[in-house]
Amino acid sequence: MKLTIKQALQKGIEAHKEGKFRDAEHFYHAILQSQPTHPDANHNLGVLLLSINKIGMALPFLKAAFKSNPKIDQFWLSYIGALIKSNQPEKAKELLNEAKNQGIAKKKLNALEMQLNSLDLIENDNSEPDQDQLNKLKDFYQAGQYLNAEKQAMSITKQFPNYQPGWKFLGAIYRKIGRNHEALDANQVAVKLSPQDPYAYNNLGNVLKELGRFEEAEKNYLLAIALKADFSETYSNLGNTLYELGRLEEALESTTQAIVLKPKYAQAYNNLGMILSELGRFEEAEKNYLQAITLNPNFIEAHNNLGILLIGMGKIESALKHFKIKLELERGAKPINILHKSFLNISKAKIDHDIEQFEYLAASGYGNKKFHELASIYRKISLEINSSLDTDIVQLSDKHQKLLGDTYNRAIHILDAPLLDKSPISKSLNVNKITDDYFNHDFGLTYIDEFLSPHALESLREFLLGSTIWFDFFHAGGYLGAYLEDGLASPLIIQIAEDLRGKLPKIFKDHKLSQLWAYKYDSRARYKDSFTGINAHADFAAINVNFWITPQSANLDKSSGGLVVYNSEAPLDWDFRTFNTNEQRIHQEILNHGGKKTIIPYNENRAVIFNSNLFHETDKIDFKDGYENRRINVTMLFGRRED
Repeated sequence: MKLTIKQALQKGIEAHKEGKFRDAEHFYHAILQSQPTHPDANHNLGVLLLSINKIGMALPFLKAAFKSNPKIDQFWLSYIGALIKSNQPEKAKELLNEAKNQGIAKKKLNALEMQLNSLDLIENDNSEPDQDQLNKLKDFYQAGQYLNAEKQAMSITKQFPNYQPGWKFLGAIYRKIGRNHEALDANQVAVKLSPQDPYAYNNLGNVLKELGRFEEAEKNYLLAIALKADFSETYSNLGNTLYELGRLEEALESTTQAIVLKPKYAQAYNNLGMILSELGRFEEAEKNYLQAITLNPNFIEAHNNLGILLIGMGKIESALKHFKIKLELERGAKPINILHKSFLNISKAKIDHDIEQFEYLAASGYGNKKFHELASIYRKISLEINSSLDTDIVQLSDKHQKLLGDTYNRAIHILDAPLLDKSPISKSLNVNKITDDYFNHDFGLTYIDEFLSPHALESLREFLLGSTIWFDFFHAGGYLGAYLEDGLASPLIIQIAEDLRGKLPKIFKDHKLSQLWAYKYDSRARYKDSFTGINAHADFAAINVNFWITPQSANLDKSSGGLVVYNSEAPLDWDFRTFNTNEQRIHQEILNHGGKKTIIPYNENRAVIFNSNLFHETDKIDFKDGYENRRINVTMLFGRRED
């Protein structure tokens, strides 16, 4: 059957995402034979050719895309970027200025402008900015006025392209606001200008580490240490990178050296705790986290890590205490870091959720006036947010930050979810059947209906709908996350995990709870492509429990809305980022094992228990509109994936 243009484009995009470049190129060319000016096909083909370093071939396709539809920002950005790569800076500058005049978002153009500025380095030009310019930059930075600091740093690097500290400042600013690719460009220029500066290599290593490019980060840390043998911060950063690479003994050695060089280094003790925990040396890990907290009582990350460790050690009361401290320090009345990225950024998806939640709280009798007023303020801001997609992350303006005040992404309303007198797990559980079904599956998989008792289900649903703990909105599919350490921890939810382990001992063995989160999805997924569920991935645990609490009446497609579990395990030598986010390698691994899968449709109060190392993904979401109809799943992880 002949494909339509739309179908061919979708096939091309799917092949492109999976790394099947020849197939993708075939589909894009087929479209262009029929419609030579098709903007998306031209653009995608140009991007594909760029990715395989065929820059000259890419340029005419990218130019055709931007000429066909100049209203799309990305078409301008891709074409200008390709001109820079093809060593045509004058054409790139001309088009960059034209893009500014056309109203293309300035922040999207900054990275390209920075690349062009770096090409202007003048040999033997040692001119420097005056002290007033530098003081202005430092004042903006220290006050957390990062947009103003960025403008000042950009001005300095443009006027004094050989002044290395200007590039270091620019890199630091971009890291602070989460624009790591731009931070990478700035730090690379800083290294190029001062190849004997150990701090520049350390900064570059930090950005590479945050981008998941751990091997490159390691090389830069080693260069920094070669230039400065007593660089304790770099030893700690290197240890953290080696930890991410799974080289735990080397990580232990590097982090220990950081402490030898700087005995009161709280961050290094925290990192050492992480490594020891991964090595199964839990008591030693606990001591190191406590030492980090002794050195810095307001150390948010250490409280968080200690809480998770204590959950696994069965010290529930102490874990809840540290989670509470962490939440207060990060999102309480006086947060330690008022410049937290979740306070400075927003998306339409996030603010629309918050409006719905405030309206729900007002209608439910929780401070009617307060939440009606908040909904009104948030609604006004929502109308003023300028983004291409509802799921795009945008930076909040100073005006909007002031309007939101201390309400946005803060723990302003958390309901109690106390222990129940009776087990929260349903009495109707058929333990023998559940256990047999799990082990009869090739890799370990079963599901349970009527998982929670009616009282537990009602209490948990009320807690998740009414608590303002949905702080994580940084997912491409627009869904929101709530985490154990970020307000989700409650006596009830821990009781559910512990009671389930007790009822199914043959499945859970000695695996303790290691992590827990909940995700809430946008019902607009059924008619807006930007809203999706979670792509195929595996999790860092031995056993995964995934259960659903939204009423069954909300699900419009009773054959879908649940979970797809593949008969394919993530190789144990893959690191977290690979088995959790590398879609190309994951899909290839699934295909290598025949692509066989089990589809578990959505059902209210259904729990899926499976080997956490199996690749799995959210099935198609087709739920009714309305706050209480949003699909909510809770995920509990037990043990470690190598156990």
